[in-house]
Amino acid sequence: MNTTGKLQRKVKEFQFRRAEILDQAVKIFAAKGFHKTTMAQIAKASGFSTGSLYHFFRGKEDLYSVMVMEKVRMMYDEIMGAVSREPSIDGMIRALVISHFAYVEHHIDFYRLLVGHESGLRSEGLKKLRDNMLDEHRKHVEWIEDLLRDGIRQEVLRDLDTKSLANALMGIIAYSKFAWITNPSGASLLGTVDDVLDVFLRGGAAGQEVGQAETSVRDRKNTTQEAG
Repeated sequence: MNTTGKLQRKVKEFQFRRAEILDQAVKIFAAKGFHKTTMAQIAKASGFSTGSLYHFFRGKEDLYSVMVMEKVRMMYDEIMGAVSREPSIDGMIRALVISHFAYVEHHIDFYRLLVGHESGLRSEGLKKLRDNMLDEHRKHVEWIEDLLRDGIRQEVLRDLDTKSLANALMGIIAYSKFAWITNPSGASLLGTVDDVLDVFLRGGAAGQEVGQAETSVRDRKNTTQEAG
């Protein structure tokens, strides 16, 4: 085998071992939390010696930060890839909700870790991790804004502020995921997709069009202000 082939094999082996470490780390961090997790526990679960982990990561904080950011980016890439394959705006919005929910169902350990991420993490390195996570989230929401803007241009959606629309959609999605993961009932999260889409696209007003509902709200508000 030539030098290039040996190098490629070493790179692949390194990446494979690193991925195994990160996969095991997700499970342990999710179960025990950051502070109660040790490098020794991760090493044992991965089939390595504790010392060998430091060939891949500088320490527990570095391992945690790398693991979270890689998986967060992978999550958003996977979701946006699924959405982009849909030919219509309606299909893309549905795919967005489905992909978010499917990711949680298929990566429960990682999402549990994200839900509990803020607890007790005070170091500068982990504060930087939080900023990076928020930056990825903002980019995802901006991408959704572009999608919704196309929906407005095609008259699939009403001409509303795209940032408000994107925040509303992500708010419904995010809380649905949070409620499902923290209060498991045995029901599939994917089973709620139609309800989420119905609330986002048609609202919660009963027996009247959205415009009529908005007028009713304004009338009640004006009446209250006049009474005050």
